Amino acid sequence: MKTSEITFNEISNFINTLSIDEFKNIVNNYSKINKVDFQFKTNISNLEDRLAELNVNSCCPHCHSSIINKKGKNSKGNQRFKCCECNTIFTRFTGTILDKTNYSYNVWIKLLEMIINDYSIENMVEVFKNDFNLPLDTKTIWALRMKLIHSIASLPKPKLTGVIQIDETFVREAQKGSRNLKSYIANEERVARYGKVPSKYGIMGAEFATITTAIDSKGYSVSLVTGLGKLTSEIFFDMFSDYIVSPTYICTDANNVYNKYCEINAIPHYIKPSNYDDILEKNNYYNLSNEEKEKLLLKLYNKDLIDKMDNRGDLSYLEFKEIKEHNKLSLSRVNQLHSDIKFFIYKKMTNVSTKYLQDYIGFFDYIRNYKVRYGNYPASKKDIEIIFNEILANKVNYTIKDITSKELNIPKPTGRYMQILKEETEKIKKETYNMYFKFNEEDNTTTFNKREYLLNIPKYKLYNLCKEYNIKKYKKLATWCVVTKLLTLPNIDKIIHSLILQDRNIKINFEDL
Repeated sequence: MKTSEITFNEISNFINTLSIDEFKNIVNNYSKINKVDFQFKTNISNLEDRLAELNVNSCCPHCHSSIINKKGKNSKGNQRFKCCECNTIFTRFTGTILDKTNYSYNVWIKLLEMIINDYSIENMVEVFKNDFNLPLDTKTIWALRMKLIHSIASLPKPKLTGVIQIDETFVREAQKGSRNLKSYIANEERVARYGKVPSKYGIMGAEFATITTAIDSKGYSVSLVTGLGKLTSEIFFDMFSDYIVSPTYICTDANNVYNKYCEINAIPHYIKPSNYDDILEKNNYYNLSNEEKEKLLLKLYNKDLIDKMDNRGDLSYLEFKEIKEHNKLSLSRVNQLHSDIKFFIYKKMTNVSTKYLQDYIGFFDYIRNYKVRYGNYPASKKDIEIIFNEILANKVNYTIKDITSKELNIPKPTGRYMQILKEETEKIKKETYNMYFKFNEEDNTTTFNKREYLLNIPKYKLYNLCKEYNIKKYKKLATWCVVTKLLTLPNIDKIIHSLILQDRNIKINFEDL
């Protein structure tokens, strides 16, 4: 009886079913019989060589001593080291994203390439099944993707210089994928949202995550999730001081947080209120001749109603205009950045859980800054390898346990603050007959402290109130004395609410339309 010949494809298919160790034994046996030296190395060893080239764990990861000795190999054949100072035993993989990995270098590179190019998890599963014969399920792919996204978000951020634009954008608090929804508003149940459901208290409360963004004139950006709801001066100082280096100008809206930062650091501050276009429209600006437009802008500037410059002394309108035009002061770059962030979160990622939001925002920022640094989007294999090498050199080890046990760890409004926000919102709704009213970041009501609010508004508004309520000799008084007299007025709450409404450019928020 004839035995059928084994085809090459059958041999190849059989070899593909073997583990690395089984395949290694076959190659070693072939080498002995045929007296051939293949210098056999597995893909894991290949990763070890790359870590060595990057000097990863060239000193002790525990005490950072450079006095280390080799101490045999582990079960995977990786070189072990022992620290002569603290006796810690480690490998090149210890503390890196590749610790305990079972995947080759090419698998990691392909995974990173697909993440950067916005592949869906389902598409990634198909690629690994068809191209690598790796039957990875969606949960495994999701976990590996989160490891890489977190690692990229943890890479060093750029230092911002020159003209820096800063502003906040807001993303609805989300608990995507969670079975047990947690409420961050006392005495209110957090129910699942289906479709577009408007918030109750707006962006100043716990229903929104605040993303504070800064972008310089070169195009480098830093975006950080600064908490749920309001941005405070303390949070901004703490989170952004390391990234703002020798700015020539800072451009922001009328949020008082930035006023304080620029004042303390003596930074020239360009301020453009969000109702700027609304003010121009009310004054028929767009129907005037060029000469009439300049006269109107001068009038509005002298009344402190449009954009202005702080911390540069008293500037005439012409001096201010020259500085603004020469340095191209505006908020256009940061507004475009906000649009890109919203598109990334809501369209490309189809929304993300707020507890992972900083990882996704950090990932978005890194890819954007990569394009600024190298002049191109990271599309080639060389680009992907540059990023992967940065990840390895940065030594971020984010485990599956870290991912699954992650909690929302960002600043949150206190129960007392949320109670005051509710009360003040209800007051102003009744006074204005606007059931949709919600406070925003430019109202300068971060703490709802009446004295603080009045001290931060332009002096001409205080003087107008003094005239209206017949307060004598107000121009001879210090500002804090004027404020103290105004606070004694019985209807001060309504007065402050009226001032807030005067500066509004919208009556109803977009989410309520």
